[in-house]
Amino acid sequence: MRRENNFDIIRLLLAIVVVFFHVGHISGAPIFGPLPRYFSGHLAVEGFFAISGFLIFASWERSSSLRDYWIKRAARILPGYWLATALCLFIAFCYGSFHVGKFLVGNLTFLNFIGGTIPGVFVSNPEHGMNGALWTIKIEVMFYVAVPIIVWLCRRLHRDAVLWTIFALSVIYRVIMADHYSLSLQLPGQLSFFMIGALIHYHLGFFETHGKWFLFGAALLYLAHIATGWFILRPAAVATLTLGAALLLPVVKGPTRWGDFSYGTYVLHWPIIQIIVAAGLYNSRPWLALALTFLAVAVGAALSWFFVEKPSLTLAHSRRIKTPYPAVTPS
Repeated sequence: MRRENNFDIIRLLLAIVVVFFHVGHISGAPIFGPLPRYFSGHLAVEGFFAISGFLIFASWERSSSLRDYWIKRAARILPGYWLATALCLFIAFCYGSFHVGKFLVGNLTFLNFIGGTIPGVFVSNPEHGMNGALWTIKIEVMFYVAVPIIVWLCRRLHRDAVLWTIFALSVIYRVIMADHYSLSLQLPGQLSFFMIGALIHYHLGFFETHGKWFLFGAALLYLAHIATGWFILRPAAVATLTLGAALLLPVVKGPTRWGDFSYGTYVLHWPIIQIIVAAGLYNSRPWLALALTFLAVAVGAALSWFFVEKPSLTLAHSRRIKTPYPAVTPS
């Protein structure tokens, strides 16, 4: 197995896509209204889930115990998540709003829909949510819970049959719930992307050997999905293309040579956009607002990595032997 891969840079690019998507969605600036057509946040999230499937199953297989597995997962996801929650609370206090109990309970239990807003905060913005990007984190946590159960089934039944069955059931759920879009995006609707990641993990050698054919087939599948609109074609195509870029393309470091800034970018960008919207910059000087958004997100992600995420991971991994695929996901 190769130690070098593109997981960090691919995840950072996906996070940047989500930032553009949400700028178009919540800024209220007409000039940026078309952004969601060119930067699909949902497509980026599906790529995240595919990478999660690969790396979380790999993390489980490397874990010495269930406790070890949970320590690693908690160390990766909780500190950055708590930082994002703390930022939202700080914003609320600056507004003079202290009715944060519902918001805090919703965030600490990963049930963000319970308290997505805080009274009196961002009420003049087109979108009032404190951090609408966090809905995916509860799905990640549910993935964490599901993996030991799925592996237990795989070891007692036929592994690939179990993974493909879960994949098929997820696709069926997504198709049945097509008229209930919000519900279709929840578990188990996202498991299909996750399962392709797991299958590629378990067949990594075969995937690397025949990678160009997998990528070619995945590209055709995605084009067929675009032409027909059939969701059944989408998970295998998106997941294979994402993991192919991470595992098969020449290694590109870019800013990730200094750290993994993708998670901080993802969990912090929404409230940062909201602050700049509330300041009126997206109405008066939208391009300056966009530049300030990315500058603030970059600074926030760097601070999150160096002072919150990395120390947590270092503490959790201090007794572990180095492995070929470090846990670099928020997954």
